[in-house]
Amino acid sequence: MIISMVVLVAACAVWVAMVPRVSTVPRSVQDVPGIAREVSAQQKWQVALPQGLSSDWVPTNVRLLRYDGKAPSWHAGYQAPSGKFVSLEQTKNGTDGWVKDQTGFRAETGQQISLAGVAWTKVENKDNDQRSLVRVEPLAGLDTVVTGKAGWAELQRFAGSLQAGR
Repeated sequence: MIISMVVLVAACAVWVAMVPRVSTVPRSVQDVPGIAREVSAQQKWQVALPQGLSSDWVPTNVRLLRYDGKAPSWHAGYQAPSGKFVSLEQTKNGTDGWVKDQTGFRAETGQQISLAGVAWTKVENKDNDQRSLVRVEPLAGLDTVVTGKAGWAELQRFAGSLQAGR
C-alpha cells in the first residue's frame, strides 16, 4: 500500500513538472483608436489618446467604465516601457470624489508642473505606490487624470502626449 502511494505521488509530481506554465499573459488591445472613436460617438465626448509614444508603450485595456450613481469614465491603460502600469482616466464634469477615486484618495504634493504648456498637479499615494497627474484645465471639456505605478518621468511623458479627438 505504501509502495503504491509512493508510485502515485511520484507519477503526479512528474505530471505536474511537465505541464507548461505561463508566467505572463500578453494583453495587448488591438484597436485603441477604434474603441476611442466608438466611445466618443456614444458619449459625444472627444476622448484623449497618447500620440507619438514609442511601441514600448503597450495598451492593455481600453473601455468606458460605468458604475451605478457615478459619471461614466473613459479608461485607457498602458504598460509603460519600465513594465509599470499607467492609465488615463477622463469624465465629463468630474467631482472631487471622482478625482479622489482615480488618484487612490490622493495626497497632493503641492507641486504643479507644466507639460506642453498645460498645468498639471502632482498627486501621490505612498501607501499604494501610486503617482498621479491631475490636469488643471479640462481637456476638450473632460476632466483628466493620468495615474499609475510608473515613475514621474513616464507619467509626465504619457500626460504630455495626450491629444483629444484623434
